[in-house]
Amino acid sequence: MNRETAAPAVEELPGPRATERVEHHSSFAAPSTYVYEFVWDVTAPAIGPFCTDADGNVLLDFTGHVGAAPLGYNNPELLDRMETFDMVDPVKIAGQDFYSTAGDPSDPDFPGPAELMERLVEITPDRMDTVFLSNSGAEAVENGLKICYDHTAGKYGITFEGAFHGRTLGTLSLNRSKEVYRRRFPELDAIHDAPFCRDSGCSPATCECGFFAGDTSQLRRILNPETGHVNP
Repeated sequence: MNRETAAPAVEELPGPRATERVEHHSSFAAPSTYVYEFVWDVTAPAIGPFCTDADGNVLLDFTGHVGAAPLGYNNPELLDRMETFDMVDPVKIAGQDFYSTAGDPSDPDFPGPAELMERLVEITPDRMDTVFLSNSGAEAVENGLKICYDHTAGKYGITFEGAFHGRTLGTLSLNRSKEVYRRRFPELDAIHDAPFCRDSGCSPATCECGFFAGDTSQLRRILNPETGHVNP
């Protein structure tokens, strides 16, 4: 593909191969990852803003992979410098896709996120049949917060003493490790603290960390449906 003469050419979108890949990906991915039906072929020509999908359609990429790294495909300024490294071919330059393909979905030449999710589903217990891939631990916790607040109708969340969950605005509200991680930032409402016990053999009789209080744990006391101060 020549950068100067490349032109978009679309016959069908999504085409049959892209549709097959999307269906394969969707069988393992959490619904929130369904963002588009474009499937990039990582082995097909791509240069500058032009790329090729699984069915051979040539597209002009206006999004720069959602603005993550709008450097274009196979940027020569980067490729020239990367020749000194022993990199896997093809080398990907601009961002990260959820959908990618290179061959038959059941036996791809270059396994991608869908194959990773399929493997994770295979080795996890029953009922764990979908996967959400996160860029970082903080992003995973942010989504956990959404689930928590959705489940409790926005009423509360619980964090443990000593916890560090990230530096994004939501996760800052959960941090209980150092004051510096919460300083000068607004906090989410209704976050409750509970002691965290590092001793797996701890019991009410031997507890010294405060996890247990009387004949039950502090967490169970908080969530007690009759006497707790948080609706379980």
